[in-house]
This record gives sequence, C-alpha cells and structure tokens, in this order.
Amino acid sequence: MLLIWDVHLSAKIKPQLLPMLKGFIESHSEENNIVFLWDYIYHFSYDRTSLLELFQYFLELYKQWKTLYILSGNHDRIGENFVFEEGKKVFDLLEKNGTIHFITSPLLTEIENEKILFLPFSIHQEYDENPDYKTPLIESLLESKNKNEVISGKLNATVNKYIKENEKLTIIHHHYINKTNFPWYHSTFAYKDIALQEELLDNPNIKLISWHLHAPFVYKNYLCTWSLWPTSSLESNHLKGYFIYSNWTFSFYAKQPVHYLEMENINQTNSENITSLYNQCTQKLKQILESSTILKLDKFEAPELDITKVILTLKVKELNYDNIDEVLDPKLKEKLSDFRLKKDSAQLNNLLEKLRKPDEEKLQTFWWWQELLKEFLKIHYTDEYSQYEEILKELKVL
Repeated sequence: MLLIWDVHLSAKIKPQLLPMLKGFIESHSEENNIVFLWDYIYHFSYDRTSLLELFQYFLELYKQWKTLYILSGNHDRIGENFVFEEGKKVFDLLEKNGTIHFITSPLLTEIENEKILFLPFSIHQEYDENPDYKTPLIESLLESKNKNEVISGKLNATVNKYIKENEKLTIIHHHYINKTNFPWYHSTFAYKDIALQEELLDNPNIKLISWHLHAPFVYKNYLCTWSLWPTSSLESNHLKGYFIYSNWTFSFYAKQPVHYLEMENINQTNSENITSLYNQCTQKLKQILESSTILKLDKFEAPELDITKVILTLKVKELNYDNIDEVLDPKLKEKLSDFRLKKDSAQLNNLLEKLRKPDEEKLQTFWWWQELLKEFLKIHYTDEYSQYEEILKELKVL
C-alpha cells in the first residue's frame, strides 16, 4: 500500500505539492491501495480551493479503480464536520463496500493479507462498554474531569477491544503516546493531550505506525514518519517523502517541494557546505530507519539536493544583513529559495532555568506547557487575556 502522510495543503505550496504527489503515485502505478493519512489543511490556513483540487484528484484515482482510504486528522474539522464531509456522505450512500472510503472513526480492515486498524483523529471516539476492555487506568481516565483524558480513556478502551479480538494487528493512528521519550524527539505528551497508553510499545503482537509528531524515528514496535513537506522552519534538516508499506516491510522515497536547512555559519557558507549538510541528514535518516528490529527497510531513495528549493537559516553571532556577503556566498544567495539569519545566543540555553515553573515532571508534556502559557498571559496581560486566548485557540496553540 502507498502511504501519503500529512499533506497540509495551502495556496502557496499547492502548485509544487500536488504535481509532485501526482507524479509519484503515477510512477508507482502497480500500487492499488492508496492511503491518504489526514491533516489535509495547513496549520493556520483553510484553503477550500486547494482542498477541492485534492478531492478532484481522489476522484481521478477512483476512476482508475484504485482503492482509496481517506482518513481524518486533528486539523481536518470545520466545527463538527470533516473537511470532506460532503464527499463522505455521497460515497457512504453509493458504495458501502466501494473503492473509496472516507474514514472518521476506527475501522478494522484487511489490506494485502494484513489486518489494519485505522485510528483517525475523532473528537467523538467510539467506545465499547464491555468491562473486558477496561483497566484501572482506563477507569480513572473515564472518570476524569478533563475532557481530553476522558477521550484518552475511550480511545484506549477501543484499542484494547481490537487487540483482544485480533491476534496480529497493525495500528495506523493519529495520536500521541503517553509520557514516552522517543529518540530524536524532544517533547513528550500525556493523556491530557489525547494519547495512547505506553504499554502498547512492548506488545509483540502489534505494530504502530504514525506521523503525528512530524519527526522520523523507529522505536520498539513503532514507526513514526512525518509530514509530506516541512511545514515550518522548526522542521529544519528533515527529509520528507512517501512510504510504500506491506507486511512489515517499507520503502522510503524522499521527495519534497522545499527544504528547510539550518547550520552554523562557516566563514562564507557555499553550495558545497549546504550539499554536505544535506548528505549528512540523508545518511542519518537512513540509519534511523534501518535501526528497527521489527520493521524492515527495503528501499531508501533520496535525490541530489536542489539548491533552488532550499530555505537556509544561518546561525550567526550578530544579526547583520548589511554584511550578508561575509557569511553567505553571493552566488549561493542568488540560487537559494530564501535565506535567514538567526542569532546563536548562549543565553537561550539558560532560558528554561530562569522560568518560574511548576512541577518538573508536568512540564514534560505539551498540555502542561499550554497551562503555563495561559498562566503567564493571565498574570502579565490580564485585561487582554480573553482576546489572546481566542487567537491562540484559532491557531490551535491552546
């Protein structure tokens, strides 16, 4: 099956991203099962024209007799509705067992002789009341006063149900894992962020595949992939692309419309420096994907770096764009898609030490960082707090 991860379409990226996506699928015409795995909307932009063009492409693939699975993510709701709600209703009516499936709730299916449990992001998680699927942890989550912890309880009860009813299972999900420090990823999350229980990582009868974290790694029985393109400069020095997956084996094909690269200033940075950094990132990613003892990497393809697609961030001691030619080769500057300077301040390393912060363990989760942000705004911007809170909720920071 061909796996298409977080697309995050916007009007700006659409002209590069959609042709790249179509070209890759056409180059693997032998793949009949195509899975579009959520987050079609860009973080801060709902561009209906781009979404309609993507929907039109779904129909083109449908006409080619491809089997499509189109799942919902946490960015893919307008109020209570899935962004492709109209298409879902039409195809639900036309073909109950058809070749295009819009999935907004847990679905167990079989693809290429492998049992697959799709767990899309759902604000109304289905839940089976059978006590066999409950544990003391789940009971406590279901009784919580926190809405997200209740959803986590329902989510984990649902997962327990499918695991008990199926001997071997591949779970393709769009959720965090509770309080787990993954390699190559700094943040951790909790049930207040809506998360799966960490015990799943030690279950030899299941495989977990996800991409919610936008960072690549392999950990125990968990393959975490990433978005189809770097959606912000926070994803610097990452390779993005597509996966083909079947029976515990996967292949990776690096293809992306833009590269965010960040590096220390080396006298006068030139094309050779940039290419060297890209090659280092490529080799590191390949080593990461080869490190799994459960999932086998079959193919790894990465093209040569296209300098015209690079947005370069240089870490420098002083921000001085007037003397940019001293730190950046003028010939390279003309080729780059864009460039930025970033002050490399040692003071940033001590920033967390200077914060007046609550319980250290709580700050290991994203939910508690949100609480700290809200507390800070209430103290320092009391009169404007409600306005700031509304803006941050629109941006999905809170």
